[in-house]
Amino acid sequence: MINNLHVRNVALIDEADITFTPGLNILTGETGAGKSILIESLGLALGDRADLGLIRNGAEQASVELSLSPVGDDTRTLLSDSGIDLDEDELLIRRRITKTGTDCFVNGTKVTLRELSRITSSLIDICGQRESLSLLKDSSLKSMLDSSGGDPLLNILDQIKKEYKVYFDILCKLDADDEDESVRRRKADLAEYEINEINSANLTPGEDIELENTYRRLNNASKINESLSRVLSLMDDGDGVSPLFSRALKDIYQVSEYDDALQNMADTLLGLDQVSSDLIRDIHDYLSSSEFDPSYFSEVTDRLDLINRLKDKYGKTIEDINAYSEKRQHELDIWSDHDAYIEKLNEDKKRSESKLKELSKKAHELRIKAASVLESKLMDALKDMNFLDCNLKVEVSENPDNLTSSGYDDIEFLISLNPGEPLMPLNKIASGGELSRIMLAIKCISGDRDGFDTLIFDEIDTGISGVTSWKVGEKLHSLSDSHQVICITHQAQVAAQADTHFIISKSVQDGRTITDVSPLDDDGMISELMRMMGSGEDTQAARSAAVEMKQRAGK
Repeated sequence: MINNLHVRNVALIDEADITFTPGLNILTGETGAGKSILIESLGLALGDRADLGLIRNGAEQASVELSLSPVGDDTRTLLSDSGIDLDEDELLIRRRITKTGTDCFVNGTKVTLRELSRITSSLIDICGQRESLSLLKDSSLKSMLDSSGGDPLLNILDQIKKEYKVYFDILCKLDADDEDESVRRRKADLAEYEINEINSANLTPGEDIELENTYRRLNNASKINESLSRVLSLMDDGDGVSPLFSRALKDIYQVSEYDDALQNMADTLLGLDQVSSDLIRDIHDYLSSSEFDPSYFSEVTDRLDLINRLKDKYGKTIEDINAYSEKRQHELDIWSDHDAYIEKLNEDKKRSESKLKELSKKAHELRIKAASVLESKLMDALKDMNFLDCNLKVEVSENPDNLTSSGYDDIEFLISLNPGEPLMPLNKIASGGELSRIMLAIKCISGDRDGFDTLIFDEIDTGISGVTSWKVGEKLHSLSDSHQVICITHQAQVAAQADTHFIISKSVQDGRTITDVSPLDDDGMISELMRMMGSGEDTQAARSAAVEMKQRAGK
């Protein structure tokens, strides 16, 4: 849910601070007052592309801050994936736009525009007349129907999606196999050469690391021996560390019987003497066994050179090289018995296609049931939108020749908005205003499944009036029981339903035009309803009509 929106230097807005509430938030104002600027500001906070023309004339930068809470589990996961802390149950988004670029911050952490869009994608849904055109897309209609089918249908569709991937991979392999015999033969010869080259090297995982360590040791053998010889001289010569430890140990033992505390010192010296002796012995052993062998060094060098050449050709590690060999062997097996390979692919295709059709048949049957339920719900919702004599049909038809990742059904929403008129596709008969009301009806029946906390409606009541406007207002308020709803409207019947009402106004200050957004108290709401109802004066009759409308909405 949106708690607060703070806008600074965006178009005509010098500075606006809006605190939204749960329920139905209504924004009204004269045409051109700047209502669309607020929607654009919200879009910026959600990750929309920035138009530098939005920066207020004379300002160096524009900024938008958006505060939301509570934060759901899915959003928490997205924040965690982006390394963003969530100390409190609040999401604070800040977007800054300058003439040279844009910066995005989520809870103080800088993010890319793509990350911002991903994090906010499931938080807020902005719906307007342009967005209602998405209803005309087959994918949107099918998604709506599938969601209404619940888990049984969604589970089948998940199986179809997985099986279609298998089926599509088989088709790709068959399509790719259009080479003649001579081309396949040349490829087989090259594969055979590469496999033999790798296999003859008889590579062992990890041997390259061991060889590199050995090479480094042998290549620096003289330096190592010189350093160890100096260490041995310091440790074991007459005035070295080890003889000194021995003399010190002898002296302290002579007096340790006179004080128990001296015994602890003697034990410590004894330990140091033993460590010193062990170290000297280890150095002697290392030096005696480290005689440089030129022939062995040459073997190590040659082996490393071979491995590195293979790495340059086939992979960065020995594991990669061996994996490449296995892949090439698989390809060689295919080319060696090509007819059997194609026969197997066709068998796999037939088996996968059969499974897909079987699953698609189940999906079709479940969609038929879901369509009947969805039709009933949509009809009820459309009647609430004052489509009193409309007729609706969700048509689901089988098309087995068109297998897709969602089955083989063709789905079409047919509607008749007037008695006696035939059922026709939405895009053939619905106007912009009608599509907006249909979209609102859909939102009302899919609200529990859409996943959005906040729904924003941008003048979707354009082109309607009277009783229809009242019905739309009632539906918006009903929707606000389960969502925070923010609506920009020109209809008094819709505005009367507001739980919280904001007025957007435009004025001139110091020679500059400024858009202001202010919350209205009860008296302010009545005055704004009077303006929207067309009363140019504050008469008793106009006020009574506005009060009556507000009281009716309150009931």
